[in-house]
Amino acid sequence: MGAKDYVYPTSDEYDNEQGYVLGFSAADYSVLAAERTRSSILGEGSYLNIALPLSTQLLIQTQHGYSEQANPVGPLLSAAGALNSGGEAAMLKRVFVDPMITYFSNISSTVSQQIYSNITEMSLKSEARREFTFSWLLVPKNNADAIAIVNICNAFREASYPVYADLPERVYPAPIWAIYIMADGGYDEELTRQWLGDPLVCVLASVAINKLPLDSARATYFKVGASAQPVATALSVVYKEFETGAVGTNGRVVSKSEFLSGS
Repeated sequence: MGAKDYVYPTSDEYDNEQGYVLGFSAADYSVLAAERTRSSILGEGSYLNIALPLSTQLLIQTQHGYSEQANPVGPLLSAAGALNSGGEAAMLKRVFVDPMITYFSNISSTVSQQIYSNITEMSLKSEARREFTFSWLLVPKNNADAIAIVNICNAFREASYPVYADLPERVYPAPIWAIYIMADGGYDEELTRQWLGDPLVCVLASVAINKLPLDSARATYFKVGASAQPVATALSVVYKEFETGAVGTNGRVVSKSEFLSGS
């Protein structure tokens, strides 16, 4: 079975208004590093592809974890300590002489006159798993648009859940995603880097759908045949990077799986 492709708006006239769109591709969870990469999902790995206009909210949050810890260079005899202190002799002076001078200086000085000895530093505890927040107000221009919006909302919602497994009381983890900018109908690496900053493979952490976003006093909808579609739908999704990343030799951020698989 081929991948499902959902696109909004459905009219080609939209290309004249705005040529860039956000692309979302989902693939089944895998424990294999080669299948947990952007190149795999953007290749033949995806089972779901969604294309939407650039979001009315495009928030990218990068927050690394740091803590304040003691600096081991002074009291610890190490090769790094020797190099940082200028050699073995200088290091011995720092290890045995300087701490004694600092100790006596501290107990004999007022608070405002103490010599500050920096023995702590900010140590990296965890690399950021970036969050990406996207929001849209989707207003259909025709029945095809209305159906596409419903399908897209359902696709996001369903793909946020884990998958039922054959084993009793077990589920497979939820799908993993690639997020990117598309131009002229295809993935554009440079535009994705400029707008989103090399998003790694993500999981869909949150989906919010509001089918009455216009503060209407009553439900308003289009009725086509036996179906009724909202006149507007507010959609918001939050993605979070699946793995932590690091800057590679080419300046691009890569994940653990991408590093291990060489992609």
